[in-house]
Amino acid sequence: NNYNTAACNLHSIYISNMIPRIVLLISLFSSSPIIGVNSLLAKHHNTAIPSLCRRNLSPMTTSSSKSTTELSAKSSAETQFITNKMCPYAQKAWIALESSGIPFDIREVSLYGPGGKPDWFWKLNPRGTVPIVTMNGENNVYADSELILDAVGDISEGILTRTADLSDEEQTQVSRWREVISKQLAPVGKSAVLGGSMPKLRSLLKEMNDVVVGPYLCGERMTLADCAAFPFLWRIDQDYGIEGDGEEKLRDWLKVCLETDAIKRTVVRSWWWWW
Repeated sequence: NNYNTAACNLHSIYISNMIPRIVLLISLFSSSPIIGVNSLLAKHHNTAIPSLCRRNLSPMTTSSSKSTTELSAKSSAETQFITNKMCPYAQKAWIALESSGIPFDIREVSLYGPGGKPDWFWKLNPRGTVPIVTMNGENNVYADSELILDAVGDISEGILTRTADLSDEEQTQVSRWREVISKQLAPVGKSAVLGGSMPKLRSLLKEMNDVVVGPYLCGERMTLADCAAFPFLWRIDQDYGIEGDGEEKLRDWLKVCLETDAIKRTVVRSWWWWW
C-alpha cells in the first residue's frame, strides 16, 4: 500500500509539472499572440485560469472574508464580490469597490485545484471567470470586470469619483485610458514578458506617461481609469520597474496609488499576470 501511494504521488507530481510546460509551449508558438489576446480582450475582460508566470504563489482554498470597507457597515452587505485576489482583472474591480464607499462582502474562490469551482459559482457565471459582483441580492449580476467598473462608477459614494460628476472631457479621458490598458498595454505587456520584447513596452509606457495629468491619471480626483490601470502597471513595475527616463509621471502616479488606502488594500503578495 505504501508503495502504491508513493507511486501515485510521483505520478501526480509528474503530471502537474508537465501540464504548465505543454500549455506554455502552445502559447509561445502561437502564430499571432498579440492579435489573439487583443481579440479576446475585446470580448472578455476577466480571467478564467491562473498565469503560468505566477509570483509567490501559495495554495488557494475557497474562503470567505469581509472587506475593510464592509467592517464598519452592516454585517451582511447587499453587494457581494466573488473573486480571486491574485487576478489583475478582479483586482481592478476590487479597487473600484474599495474606493466607492459601498458596503460589500468578499467571497474568494479557487480557480484551480481539487474540487474545482463550486456549483453556486457556475450558476452566477457559466463562463467560470472572475470577478463577479452581485447587487440587491442576486437581482443584478455583473460577471465582467469592465461592466463592474461601469456599475460601481455610477453609484460611488467614496474617493472614486462618480462618473456623472465628471466633465465630458474627463469622461473621454477615462474611456481612453481604459481602452489603452485593455487593447494596448495588456497584449504588449504579455509579449514583452513572454518574448522579451521590452523596447515596444517601454515605448508604450512613455506614450502613456505623456498623458498622465497627475496626481491621478486624469487629474486631482481618482477615477475608473486608475482602477483599470493600477493592477497592470503595478505588475510591470514589480518585475521590470517603471522608473526610466520618460516614465516619471507614471512613477509618481504609482506612488500616489500606493498611498491611497483603498488601492493599497488590494495589493497582495501572491499574484499572477493576466494570461
